[in-house]
Amino acid sequence: MDMRQVRHLISVIEHGNIVRAAKAIHISQPALTKSIQNLESELGVKLLERTPRGVTPTIYGDVLFKRARLLLNENEQAIEEIRAIKDGHLGHLRLGVANFAIHFLPAVVARLLLAKPGLTFEIVDGTYEALTALVREGTLDAVISGLPPFGQAPDLVHEELISTEFVIACGPGGPPLDHMLLSEASPRAMGDAQWILPNRPKVISDLWELGFRSAGATPPTPALQSGSYVFIKAMLLEGPFVTILPRGVVQREIDNGTLVATRIDDSFARTKEGIIYRPSGVQPPALHALIAAIRAEHDRIAADARSGDNPRAVTKSRVQPH
Repeated sequence: MDMRQVRHLISVIEHGNIVRAAKAIHISQPALTKSIQNLESELGVKLLERTPRGVTPTIYGDVLFKRARLLLNENEQAIEEIRAIKDGHLGHLRLGVANFAIHFLPAVVARLLLAKPGLTFEIVDGTYEALTALVREGTLDAVISGLPPFGQAPDLVHEELISTEFVIACGPGGPPLDHMLLSEASPRAMGDAQWILPNRPKVISDLWELGFRSAGATPPTPALQSGSYVFIKAMLLEGPFVTILPRGVVQREIDNGTLVATRIDDSFARTKEGIIYRPSGVQPPALHALIAAIRAEHDRIAADARSGDNPRAVTKSRVQPH
């Protein structure tokens, strides 16, 4: 049933006259008459009859008229909902977040939820391997994660969003950091440190090992390894321990002085982070809204860092004298 024909029927019944109805909805009288005839032909019943008082609905026309407004309202609501979803203002996004993924992601999601109340999110954490498997089977729409330099799932799209800087961090009473894992690093200083390492994702331990190799040193055995960044940061406050983490993971502690850190040589101390999703099918528009918001926030942080307006984005080290 064509919704235009339903609107035409409503107009004729409300005006009680085909001429007045045609003028009201801005079509010709013959076109309106033909539209009603087509609707009657489709339904196989007569919907209108002429009486001395004008055009009135038959018993069938009356039934359709009573239901027509609900039909039109539902139709318009469906169209508006589709438009809202298409524009990223409405919808549900099932998102996996792996490990240290994009440290400013909570701020981006919070702003999206406030700006677009029709959006809802379901966040699942886990490893790259586990979460990409859920994307593949359709349980998740996408995953935000560090992008492995090797072994990326070949059947999924890996869209790069940001580049992540790593730092060497310790507690305020920890060892000097100014000669650790830099291009002019001291192998002895690095080897003597009590290292605490994340055991996932593997890219972190790979970067750590590369730092030693680049300095001509053999990587020592870590004193402790953990998949919990909360536990690792707590351990740094308990003794002269040192770790390597994405700057975003420890930026708040660096800002408030709880931890100190030094940057690593940019030639190897960066990795890519991005979003991973299925290449085929219709992607939820909320996914594209999230990607756009992440890119916009990254650009804003970079611009603030260049102008010196955003201390959280500046990469100056806080190294305590010893």
